[in-house]
Amino acid sequence: MRFCLSLAELFHPLVSALHSKRMVVQWHQQFPELLQRFLSKYFANQSTHGPELFASISQLSNTDKRGIFEFVSSQLEFVSPIDVKDYYHNTWIKQFSESPALYRSEIQELVRETVIIRGEEVHEAIQIFVARHPDKKFNLRQLQQVFNIAKYRSKGNSEVRRMRSENSEGFSVSIDQCVIFQAACETRE
Repeated sequence: MRFCLSLAELFHPLVSALHSKRMVVQWHQQFPELLQRFLSKYFANQSTHGPELFASISQLSNTDKRGIFEFVSSQLEFVSPIDVKDYYHNTWIKQFSESPALYRSEIQELVRETVIIRGEEVHEAIQIFVARHPDKKFNLRQLQQVFNIAKYRSKGNSEVRRMRSENSEGFSVSIDQCVIFQAACETRE
C-alpha cells in the first residue's frame, strides 16, 4: 500500500484547473473574431469590432442567426454550443448596454407604481422606463429579469408573508362538513 503521492499527483488538480482557466480566457478572447467569421457569410468585406459587431449580429434575422453558436463552438476545442450561447447572452452582449443595477431604486418605484398599484404588466413598466431614458441602451432580457425581481420583491413579499401566516396555522375540517363521515353516520342510523 502506497501512502505518499508524487508531486505530479499532488498538483495535478491545481495544474488542471489553471489550464482550464487559461483555455476559457483564450476562447473568450477569440470570441469576437469567431463571430466576425460567422458574419462574413452575410456582410462581405466588413471588419467590425465591439459595438459594431453586436449591431451587425442584431441586424440578422432569426433564421440567419441560427447556427451561430454551433459555428463558434466548432471553431473552439472543448467548448459546447450551450457554453457559447450562455457566454454570449450572459456576458458578452452586456458590455454594450447600460446596467439596470444603476437604476435599481427607480425601477423598484416604477414597479410599485405601475405593476402593483395600477395592475399593469411588467412589459408596460419597461416601456415607460426605456422612454424615460432615450439616450441609454438597455439589454431587454436584463431589464425583464430586473423588473420581474422587483415585482416579486414588492408584491410577492407581502403576499408570501400573508400566505405563510395563514398556512402556518394548519387547516381544520369540521366532522359535520366531511361528506364521507356523514354518509357513514347515516348508514349506521
